[in-house]
Amino acid sequence: MQLDIKERLQLSYQLKILEKLYPEEKDYYANHRKAIEDGYELHYTWITEHLSDGLSSEECTFVLDVLDMYASFHYSFLQIEKPTKLTLSKVKFPGFDGNHETMYMAYTKYFIEDLDRFGEIKETTNGYYNSHSEMIPKYRKMLLKWKQFKIDYSYKLTEEQVSELIDIHVY
Repeated sequence: MQLDIKERLQLSYQLKILEKLYPEEKDYYANHRKAIEDGYELHYTWITEHLSDGLSSEECTFVLDVLDMYASFHYSFLQIEKPTKLTLSKVKFPGFDGNHETMYMAYTKYFIEDLDRFGEIKETTNGYYNSHSEMIPKYRKMLLKWKQFKIDYSYKLTEEQVSELIDIHVY
């Protein structure tokens, strides 16, 4: 990361303010300020090491579509009088892989826990969103088929439709 002299000056002032605001973290901010003031470029990125790369709007929308699809499974299951193929645990949202789909899992947690959305998913998963296996390829295939089934915005899928979606395999 490169910073011009104005950016370095602004960061220096901001870090000096943070030193005063948070005396218990004074040394941390002072060390970063010294690196900025003395022009140690290698250390500029250390200031932002706690920031993640994040997800694009498209990736966030993908996660929300997946959550919406699983919410539809949940509500459709509740409307089936005598299910023969499905159980509540089978329609439960499995999550994203914590090792390979970490940001997707983190966004899921943020959207459900912090923004307090998809309460039915939170309730059935107990706040655990790690599938321990990669799910994105499967979810992509499921979403394509789900959008074909989804005639309107009601969560009314048949047991056969939900079973077909859940049983999709990626090869």
